[in-house]
Amino acid sequence: MLVLTSLFEIRRVDQLGFSSEIWKEIEVILKRQNFSTLPHSTCDGLPPIALLQDRDDPRNTLLVTITKSLLTIDFNETSNDDDVTQHRRRAQEIQIKLESVLPSCIIKRTCPLQRGRKIWQYSELGDGRISEDDYTEILFDEKSDYQQVTIARSDEFGNVLLLDGLENLSENDNIYTSTLLGLDEGLCFKDKKILILGGGDGAALYELLKRSPAMVTMVEIDEVVIHACRKHLRGCCGDSMDKYRGENYEIIIGDCIELLRQYSEEGKKFDYVISDITDIPIEPKTDITSDKTSQVFFSDVNDSIWVFFKQVYKLCLKVTTNDGYLMTHVGASSNKRAIENFKRETSKLDKNLKMNYYHKHIPTFEDRWTFCHIKKNTAQKMECDIIDSV
Repeated sequence: MLVLTSLFEIRRVDQLGFSSEIWKEIEVILKRQNFSTLPHSTCDGLPPIALLQDRDDPRNTLLVTITKSLLTIDFNETSNDDDVTQHRRRAQEIQIKLESVLPSCIIKRTCPLQRGRKIWQYSELGDGRISEDDYTEILFDEKSDYQQVTIARSDEFGNVLLLDGLENLSENDNIYTSTLLGLDEGLCFKDKKILILGGGDGAALYELLKRSPAMVTMVEIDEVVIHACRKHLRGCCGDSMDKYRGENYEIIIGDCIELLRQYSEEGKKFDYVISDITDIPIEPKTDITSDKTSQVFFSDVNDSIWVFFKQVYKLCLKVTTNDGYLMTHVGASSNKRAIENFKRETSKLDKNLKMNYYHKHIPTFEDRWTFCHIKKNTAQKMECDIIDSV
């Protein structure tokens, strides 16, 4: 069973306030749509909040909120067959009837919001806008020691990996991997030593192994992600994670911070270090048995998180050869505050760095994503090039 919600916004064209006469006309229309008004208090003939219930099914309600210049209606309705068509038609009929008696008003209505599906259909873009997904089936859903690992089926994007409810990669997101690795920039990986941090979806490993590297080492903290992706995300990882060790690659299950410190102490160097860890640092859950699944949005990313990432990047640069690259994703391009924080903080790492930024639209994210390639060089002044691609 679904609970469907359509939101109405009603404004006066002349910017004047609402009167009791206008409210009475609205109330008549809503009653004709089989809704009855519950008792409410009024001020100057207007209820600040009015609740109406469907006579046939009291679970279906209309919540009306009235301010001086704005009237909103929250239309909530249950659906036994998980079909939004009937609700959409009824909401449209309410709008048409209201427009017929309110020629002095502009009436806007959202598409139906759906609650009660097996998987949450909504995500937040970098600037706070809401995106609705089209997931039709859950293929994998398991709480690991670190996060909720889910793979859902999308008609538009194929299979999609979600970590704690956030889209990480889909079978239609080749542009993410190619931009992260700089495949369109002419970078050469043949006979190179490469370190991947994170990357449990296997996409970066899969693409790199096509290019005859000397050795690729991948360190992923959450083995559940690997298990899920090598079964349900093969459009991204192919057979690259079927075995943890091959002729020129190795997959290590562990903490990248600990491994980076070890490599730094050993003096081990890589031509490319690719940071593909999640936007939000993950830690072991204190209550693994809890049914509560965290939902982290881009707007929650704060300055303190950069303390973690600066630590990672400092260690990465220590294990990168003098003419090597550190390659990372930054975040949603529309989240300007986060991008500026990244630029400010990474500029403090080392003056002898060249940083190229790339902005590409990622289908599943429904947003442009920012990537950064940081090259070590002998220049005395840091260079910063912006490459803006649509």
